[in-house]
Parts: sequence; structure tokens; C-alpha cells
Amino acid sequence: MNPLLDIAGLDPSQDTPVELLHTILLGVIKYIWHHMNTDQWSDEDRHLLAIRLQSTDLTGLTLRAGYMIQYKNNLIGKHFKTLMQILAFHVHGISTSDEFALIKAAGELGVRLWIPEIDDMDQYLDDLKVAIANLLDAFDKVDPLRILAKIKLHLLAHILDDVRRFGPLIRWATEIYESHNAVFRLCSVFSNRLAPSRDIASKFASMDRVKHLLSGGYWWDPDSKRWTQAGRGVQQILLTEPTFQRHLGWTPPPKITPRIYQGNANKKDATCEMERDESIITLDNKDLTS
Repeated sequence: MNPLLDIAGLDPSQDTPVELLHTILLGVIKYIWHHMNTDQWSDEDRHLLAIRLQSTDLTGLTLRAGYMIQYKNNLIGKHFKTLMQILAFHVHGISTSDEFALIKAAGELGVRLWIPEIDDMDQYLDDLKVAIANLLDAFDKVDPLRILAKIKLHLLAHILDDVRRFGPLIRWATEIYESHNAVFRLCSVFSNRLAPSRDIASKFASMDRVKHLLSGGYWWDPDSKRWTQAGRGVQQILLTEPTFQRHLGWTPPPKITPRIYQGNANKKDATCEMERDESIITLDNKDLTS
């Protein structure tokens, strides 16, 4: 029996929103990529796709087309996020109409999920429902058995309820926590092997305490019987040390100082002054003559 089911007030099926990294990138997009590589593309098609991918405008993207084609079975989340955005522009001639519709439907769904805020919830849910239905219909034409075998495609239908309850799913993405894998591994390496799980939990708790102190958090002081926080000198570390800012994933807001801008006076050109004076004299002569 899962111990989560015994926690009062917690319903794991309702209180855990769909996670974008493992459900969309490592789920839907990975299924499409695997299907195209194993069932459709030849070596010549992959070579052509690598050339097309490398010709992509890299503004805002990090793309290594040769690496992605060479290690096509070992891609990670960031690779699939790039493919989700650009694959529809490069598969002409090496995919069928149904496969192209599937790739395009996956990209349209990704555009609607990777948003930070929602202006009109009802309109957004209607558009999201259509995008999910289009993706499932496209999967039904290309690989219908995968819908029955993979639960990640079934979870797409639950995104609507999660968005209405939790808001934009990008706020609950766990992709940023993948960087903790290196910290977790080092904690395991330097453990005394007697109780590695306890040592790792203790180390992460210690790191959270440091983060709480540096960010100005409060704690209860039993001696003074009041809530207290770290001194100003300790809190300034987070504002002045880029190393701590990078490790904690925080950057201080830029300090804007109001100023008065005064343009530099241009040096007068004597030639322009002479031309202006001559035009005035000419005008006066004309008036006198008339």
C-alpha cells in the first residue's frame, strides 16, 4: 500500500498536476521521435534532416543537429523541447501527411502549455481541449496501439482539470530540479555508507536552511520568544555574491536611479550663420524694391 494514500487531506490523483517534462517532452515528443526514427526514416533521411536542422535560425535556441542525429536514442528533455518547436518545419518530403499532422499537432499543444499566465481561463481551456483532441486523433491515425499502451497519452485528458485548479503547468515544471542530480550524486559519494538516504536528506535540509537564512526568512527563537531573522550582513551575501545567486537560482532586481538627461550644445557653424544673414538681406532688398 502506498503510504501517500494514508495522508489525511491528500488525494494523489487530484493533488498532483501533470508534469510537462516527463509527460510532454519525454512522453509525447519522445514517442513521435522514436516512431519516425525506427519506422520511417532511412540513413539518407536522417542525413537530410541533420542538414535542415543545422540551417535553423538559432535565435533563442541551442541546437546541435549532428549530435541529436548521431545519438538519436539518447536525447534528453532540452533536445525534445527544441524538436517540438522546429521539427514541423524540416520534415517535408520525409514524412507522410498523417505523420506531419501529428508533428504539427504536438507543436501546437506545446505552444499552449508553455505559457506563464492565462488571461481568459475559459477561452484558454477551450483552445487547449481542441489541441489535445487533435493530438490524440493524429496519434490514432499513425500509431493507435500506443494510446492504449502508454499512460502518458492518457494523462493528456487530465490537463484541463489540472490547469483549472493549479494554473499554468509551466509553474509546476520540475525540469529545473534536474540540476540537483549532481548534488544528489556527490552527497551519495561522500556518504559514510552507513545510512546514505539519511545523510542525503540531512544535507538537502541543511542546504534549504542556508537558503532560508540568506533570503531573509524568519524562525522562532525559543530564548527571546519571538520570530527572528539573520542580520543585515548575512542577507547582503545574496545581493553581492554571484556564486550564491547562481546556486540558489536568484538574481537581484536591477537598481534604477532616476537621472536628468541634458544634451550637449552643438558648436555653431559660421557658414550657416552667414547664409542665414544673406537670406535676410536679400529678403529686405526685395521688399524695398517692391
